[in-house]
Amino acid sequence: MDEPLNSIELRPATAEDDAFLLELYKSSRGEDLRGLGWDEQRISDFLEMQYQAQQRFFANEYTDANNQIIVRQDTPIGRLLVDRRSDEIRCVDIALMPDYRNARIGTQLFRELQHEAKQIRKPLRLQIIRFNRAVNLLERLGFVRTSETGTHFQMEWLP
Repeated sequence: MDEPLNSIELRPATAEDDAFLLELYKSSRGEDLRGLGWDEQRISDFLEMQYQAQQRFFANEYTDANNQIIVRQDTPIGRLLVDRRSDEIRCVDIALMPDYRNARIGTQLFRELQHEAKQIRKPLRLQIIRFNRAVNLLERLGFVRTSETGTHFQMEWLP
């Protein structure tokens, strides 16, 4: 990705984005299932079910979250879901299509959230799967692990 980072835009997600969001979800998952010997159709069906469950969870737990599509040159390339609460800014979900990962886009978006958190003096928090490569990025950006489960880290950045 050689285009400048300022070519990134955010727009509200709509019902028309559902197929893209499913594709995005599937693009970041499934390797562990392939390791189990699952065929591609079974993986696809399972991930679609997981995606629908995630969407229901987000809709129930983050009713006021700002659900945005990350766009570059009129092409949707990712998602940013942020819940701005009275006591924190929570990055609920951030994901980029494979061709746009490791292109400093995630770094830019996290720095913008950090700037916002600093302006309003609130912590920026998120949960991330333990084996996600973005853990290293978050730690470089100053996030610290505040707790963990068998599958996830809770991370926080303080202004």
